[in-house]
Amino acid sequence: MNIRSKLALRFSAIVATILTVFCIGVYSLSENYRREEFFSRLESRGLTTARLFVTVKEVDKDLLRIIDKNSIHALPQEKVLVFDNQDSLVYTSLDDFDAGYSPELLRSIRARGIMEFSDDQFEHVGQTYQGQQGEFVIISSAFDRYGRSKLQNLRNVLLVGFLIGILLIIISGYVFAGQALQPLARINEEISDIGEGNLNRRVNEGNGRDEIAQLGKNFNNMLHRLETAFGVQQQFVSSASHELRNPLASITSQLQMMLEKRRTPEEYEKSLRSLLEDTQTLVALTNGLLMLAQSSIDKQRLLFLVVRVDEVLFAAQNELRKAQPDYHFLFEYDALPEDESSLSIKGNEHLIKTAFLNFMDNACKFSADRTVRIRIGASKNTINVSFADNGAGIPIEEQTLIFTPFFRGEHTTSTVPGHGIGLAMCQRIIQLHNGSILVRSEKGNGSEFIVSIPMS
Repeated sequence: MNIRSKLALRFSAIVATILTVFCIGVYSLSENYRREEFFSRLESRGLTTARLFVTVKEVDKDLLRIIDKNSIHALPQEKVLVFDNQDSLVYTSLDDFDAGYSPELLRSIRARGIMEFSDDQFEHVGQTYQGQQGEFVIISSAFDRYGRSKLQNLRNVLLVGFLIGILLIIISGYVFAGQALQPLARINEEISDIGEGNLNRRVNEGNGRDEIAQLGKNFNNMLHRLETAFGVQQQFVSSASHELRNPLASITSQLQMMLEKRRTPEEYEKSLRSLLEDTQTLVALTNGLLMLAQSSIDKQRLLFLVVRVDEVLFAAQNELRKAQPDYHFLFEYDALPEDESSLSIKGNEHLIKTAFLNFMDNACKFSADRTVRIRIGASKNTINVSFADNGAGIPIEEQTLIFTPFFRGEHTTSTVPGHGIGLAMCQRIIQLHNGSILVRSEKGNGSEFIVSIPMS
């Protein structure tokens, strides 16, 4: 059973249940009102008969029977019985009526003062009346022909209305379910046309306010993440195959040359040193590619902990100084908070240190004096760290491209070693931490990279 049928069935069942309760309630209230009204009329008829029989001396039994039979208020198959204080029948509205009421019933009526009861067809009201001769018990009985007829008519109307209502509910429920699921059917049709070759497509988000629109937004966000992931994967494969080809080709050609003929130990040593350089280049490139891919994985957010930015900076400085003893680091502090714990962020310490290492390494490589100026500051909700060098600067036309993987400016390709991976990796790491990078650079006046990361 599809969702449309399930919704229509459940909607019909709920409304049918409500309609059933309503019909039963209306019928029950009408039946109760009929009984109460008829009992009230029986009570009034009994009291009238008792007053005439007990109080008015001019009215005898025969005259009272004539009055009862010809009264405009007479009820269908009405009978009125009057019992004295000895439980003897002293009056009956019917000539040939055999009173079959037990003494226990009369005692109950005397004890309660008034008593209403009924059998299959007749309603009865027993009540007491105090006269000069003592206490009398009056029992009034009748058949509510008109009330029962109206109630039967009401039952028929409710039954027909219930059946017609159920039919209309089922039809309207099916139509309503179809209209409600139409946006889902449209989204499902749009999704079926999206594949790995057209991940740039998006589903229609509708009015942008209801749950269907929210589903469309979430699915579009998922498509965006998938498109980004596929893009990173394709770019990684393309870049890796392109960048790894050169060192592998160089290693292969050198090995082939070494195997072509015997050489002197000095020539072998020279070739091995060249192979070592190519291998180190290959290792560095591979590590860079793996780190670039790792920095694009959102699962790294699961490893986020509270990290002190200044401590990570000093750790990166110590690690880089060991690898490059000729590098120099100048730290400056700007508008630091009074509480040092405010220099903390929530992030992946390893990735943050990797990004800081790359910023420091780049600044030192491009500075003539191998010096990087590091400034630490904090605003209201953000920690700012800037890395500045005194190198040649970045041309304006290249500033929008420097975060592209494997992009290298014309003035750096021959003077500074590298593969163009570092800044792309840094950007992805900072974005993973909901931060941003601002570049300030003028040709001939060095460059400054300002990293802003939200506080924890």
